[in-house]
Amino acid sequence: MEFDITKPHCYYFNEICKIPHGSKNEKMLSDWIVRFAVDHNLSYVQDEMGNVVIYKPASPGYETHPGVILQAHIDMVCVKVPESNHNFDTDPLELYVEDTHLRARGTTLGADDCMGAAYMLDILSDEKLGHPYLECCFTVQEEIGLYGAMALKPEYFKARRLINLDGAGEYRTYTTLAGSRNLVIEKKLSMTEAPGRTYRLTIQGLLGGRTGDDIGKERANAGKLAARVLYHFLDAGIVCRIGDMTAGSKKTGIAAEAEVVFTADAAPEELDRVLRRTERAVAEEYEFSDPGISMVLRETEAVPAASEEESREFIELLYLLPYGVFSRFLTLDGLPSWSANLGNISVSGKTAVVAYAARSPFESLMDEAEYTVSLLCEKFHAEIREKRDYYGYRYLKDSPLRDTMDRVFLEQYGIPLNHVAAHGGNECGAFKHMFPDMDIVTSGAVYAKHHTPEEYLDLESFDRSIRFLKAFIEEL
Repeated sequence: MEFDITKPHCYYFNEICKIPHGSKNEKMLSDWIVRFAVDHNLSYVQDEMGNVVIYKPASPGYETHPGVILQAHIDMVCVKVPESNHNFDTDPLELYVEDTHLRARGTTLGADDCMGAAYMLDILSDEKLGHPYLECCFTVQEEIGLYGAMALKPEYFKARRLINLDGAGEYRTYTTLAGSRNLVIEKKLSMTEAPGRTYRLTIQGLLGGRTGDDIGKERANAGKLAARVLYHFLDAGIVCRIGDMTAGSKKTGIAAEAEVVFTADAAPEELDRVLRRTERAVAEEYEFSDPGISMVLRETEAVPAASEEESREFIELLYLLPYGVFSRFLTLDGLPSWSANLGNISVSGKTAVVAYAARSPFESLMDEAEYTVSLLCEKFHAEIREKRDYYGYRYLKDSPLRDTMDRVFLEQYGIPLNHVAAHGGNECGAFKHMFPDMDIVTSGAVYAKHHTPEEYLDLESFDRSIRFLKAFIEEL
């Protein structure tokens, strides 16, 4: 199959790929979208972050129909193969077709989510399409934390129906997505030379994963396991002092590895007895979710360490911070409705830092998680230094927009549209937070292996999905 740029959606995707647009580097593309609006005599707003909203009046016959928002993000994850010389700050992507898949040579493609941006530009330029009043929203910095969507202002929008174009993949629409409350916990430590032997505890072999996708699989967290081992050392009467610690590599990932350097007033044999008892218990508990967990303890060189009291407080804080799935939707195949994770943990210099995140479509449950963390911080002389949210939305039984989407999809495809729910998040929650009465669906073509140089966009799906989207809009 060819990538036919005479088709408007392909043309606009091709043009977008000529302009660098990694996260925090979207200004050139944002300005190009503004020029598109000017060239097509459409009003717009461009905010200080680079978000753009383009407004198009209803076509004849649709003046009394309620408006609709179309939305996609314009930033991409910039990853390349080691041998690539591509410069994401300056170079256009080099597109090529392999079978029915559009790819970028040696780099990510950015179909996530410039596919949606290309669709909006096609729709805005289509003078034959019958449509209600449109508000097409192009957001920035989605891939690094939904910063653009969270900065949108209510006055940008009049419509209360939203079609998000970063969702699901042609045959599906999301009905539930989680929000997240992200906290950065800090505890100050006074590091000094410490008596006793120095040990290095290494925990590895865990599967880890993404909290949105994998925490419901009951996977272990290496940082929590390290805290558990250290707590059992304390419980056995062994004095431990923390010198160094690292766990996890991403704020929102489930830590697959952890390493702790600590001093102890005990011989290796005594520590090993406690460690092996804990390791046996962990192996039984995670037999099916994390079958490869290993715990290794070795003596190592001495390092400065926190005081006995500070170390105990930090260990107990990590041990007690809630982790895992706390509740599930009984009506949504057991999908997590509330969870929390310890992301990366570090002890560097005289500061211990923990990235903590609670996920739920219910803001009240994210509040409850924060209250728990605040109480623990107060007890163990730590503090929450940073907090930021992004919001989710929960399943609504009554959705006129989804009902119309279901009907049009069945007419177009001859099969029912699949309704899916996920514990991950996207930008829909920002709109639901601004406007609680917002009716939301998601749509888009099939793409895969996003955030890797193997990313591809299915061109047949790309063509079918824009035809469906236009037929859907005409029914609104």
